[in-house]
Amino acid sequence: MLSFKNDTFKIMQIADTQEGKRVSPDTIDLITAALERENPDLVVYSGDQIWKKSSFKGNREEVKRVLSELTRPVRDRNIPFTVCFGNHDRQVGLSNDEQFEIYKELDGFIGESAKDIDGCANHVIEIKNGDEPAFLLYLIDSNTSLDYGYDCVHQNQIDWYKGVRDRYENEYGKVIPSIVIQHIPLCEIFELLIEVKKGTKKSVRGFRNHANKFYVLNQDRVNKGGFMKESPAEPQENSGEFEAFKEKGDVVGVYFGHDHNNSFNGKVDGIDLGYTQGAGFHVYGPGKDRGVRIIELRKDSSFETYDLRFKNLVGNKVKEPIQYALFQIMPTNMFDAINRAIKFFACLGAVAIITILILFFFG
Repeated sequence: MLSFKNDTFKIMQIADTQEGKRVSPDTIDLITAALERENPDLVVYSGDQIWKKSSFKGNREEVKRVLSELTRPVRDRNIPFTVCFGNHDRQVGLSNDEQFEIYKELDGFIGESAKDIDGCANHVIEIKNGDEPAFLLYLIDSNTSLDYGYDCVHQNQIDWYKGVRDRYENEYGKVIPSIVIQHIPLCEIFELLIEVKKGTKKSVRGFRNHANKFYVLNQDRVNKGGFMKESPAEPQENSGEFEAFKEKGDVVGVYFGHDHNNSFNGKVDGIDLGYTQGAGFHVYGPGKDRGVRIIELRKDSSFETYDLRFKNLVGNKVKEPIQYALFQIMPTNMFDAINRAIKFFACLGAVAIITILILFFFG
């Protein structure tokens, strides 16, 4: 049973470690330093813990070895942990259900998986104050990649959430304040952004549903120090998940990862929506602003949230500087890669034309 031991209960969210067969020592250093500083009561790995079928090839023992290594700093401190799944986890040659069975074999894992609904590891965790729940934490599987874009949380998952919410309300005569953690963001995250002209400083270029549009953070609505270095990659379809969260006012915060280069949060219709930046150093990310999120719950039903960053926890020196440098120039998505290729060949073409002109006139 999870409960308040004093006036607060700390949840640490670790997003997008996205490790292959060999785990980055810098990823482990980040997690370890964050645990040492905050001593959380619960840790949530919020999807894309691992990836690359070429690394794992469906080998269960290799998957277990890497998941064991990723969670060891938490388990060594006897901190309970749970997970939700991202779009990359299932790409290792084992299904999420098969990976979930591996997690269940690790000491300290407390996750469950609701039956008869889509996805894996949909579950709710009670955080009690005395004999009654003070908060509920929902972990929701935001499903996977589509042929074009990303899936959404499905209707039967939304119905499951509503059913759990209503059962608690019926039992306790009130709705229970709730936090939601999932991998892929809600479409409503765009309400924290401002559309601007191309070339605007710090703007990011949208794609798919937001193709050829440019956005910056609305500084009046997001936390000081928040950053956005890539466009949100939200679901292709808005399934009404956010509207369900609004219905009874129980959900006070929803936090996700998925887009490694983003860390910010702000309120939309009274619900705090927040990105947690990537923690992994063997994949693209926001430099030494890689980090984790803390969600600090209080007995009076209030809460606060903030991120912790590698540069402040560990410092400016990484153990794998060459790999770090390579991943800093890695494209964030297919659209980023295409745009970079276009710019590269445009520059190459311009250089070729200038060279030909120089040879023609001066050769």
